[in-house]
This record gives sequence, structure tokens and C-alpha cells, in this order.
Amino acid sequence: MQIKAFLILVILSAYLQISQAQDGVHTFHAGVGAGLNASQISGDDLAGFNKMGASAGIFVNRAVVPSGRLAVQMEIDFSMKGSHSKASSANVTNNFYVLNLWYVEVPVLLKWSAGRWTMWGKPFQFDLEAGPAVGVRVYQHEREASGPIVGRPDFRHFEFSALAGVSFRISDRHGVGLRYSNSFIPVRVPTWVYGRAVKKQFNSVLTIAYDYTFN
Repeated sequence: MQIKAFLILVILSAYLQISQAQDGVHTFHAGVGAGLNASQISGDDLAGFNKMGASAGIFVNRAVVPSGRLAVQMEIDFSMKGSHSKASSANVTNNFYVLNLWYVEVPVLLKWSAGRWTMWGKPFQFDLEAGPAVGVRVYQHEREASGPIVGRPDFRHFEFSALAGVSFRISDRHGVGLRYSNSFIPVRVPTWVYGRAVKKQFNSVLTIAYDYTFN
């Protein structure tokens, strides 16, 4: 019930924001984005952003200063995270492990524009962004070479993370960006580890994405 209530709340919030953006408030902008994730689980003893996945979402932003250089942006995103290894590891059966985690996330970002430049005869804009995000886990699957792993605790339903990134506006409507996000509350605490210190697990994700602004 908590997950359903969360999803209803964020969808309603996005609808209200987009409705306001369409009511003639010209400082509002709405759009869509999609990209590619490279992720890992910090604390699972498998180094490297080896798990590939997709991301996609919608966003609404609004300038908060007259110059338009500072804005607040709210998003609703779908993001595929996890961990993957075929390398040798004492903690991975038969040297194979894959973890798939899917989240619906709501980042709230502060975006700062460093201004516009001209390159090769075309203008572009460089932006910095940072802020918190709350996510709800909608799918989990963990397996090794012999099959699905059972008996381990589920990952937490909710994820709380922080992200930062840079983006380049190729035009008023088109942009590309690079983000890094990391959960600041563990997404899982191993209870099956013996003989060594317990390492809490966190999501770490690098995302490269394209976005399109409608207005």
C-alpha cells in the first residue's frame, strides 16, 4: 500500500506541475529524457560499473530568478540498476553474479546555467545540477551461475540518494547530460556474512542521457 500511495502522489504532483506549465506560465518547461546506466553496488566486493541498464523519465522545471540561470527541476524516472560480474571473486559462485534492481524515482534538482557559448557556429548552454532523489524499488532479481539466489533479505523498498551532473543544451529543445548518483542510506545490509566485517550496500550509478524539452 505504501508503494501504491507513493506512486499516486508523485504522478499527481507531476500532473499538477505540467498543468501549470500549460496554463501560460512561461517560466515552466516540460520534457522527456532517456539514457543508459552503468551501475554497481558499493559494498558487494565487486568493483566496477559493470551492470548496464536503461533509464527514462519526464521532467518539469521552472526558473527561480529573473535571469533564468537558476531553476528547480522535478522528475519522475524509471531506472535500472544493480551489479554484474564474471570476474574471479571469492564471494561469487562459479565467477558469475548478476543483480537486477528497477526503481521509480523522483529527483528534485537545483540547476544552474553557466551561460551560452558558440561553437562551430552553433550556440550551446552548459548547466550544472544537483539534488536529492527518493525512489521505490519495483523489481529485484539476484542470481549466480547455478540459478536464482534465495534466502537473502530483499533490498529496501525505498531508496534515498543524492545526484550531481552536467548537461549541454545543444538547442532550446535538445540536450545531453552526464550524471552520478549514490544512495546515502544503505539499500541492503547483508545478514549472511560471517567471519568478516559487514559491508553495507549502496547503489552507485553513472548515467548518460538525451532529453527533449517541449516548450
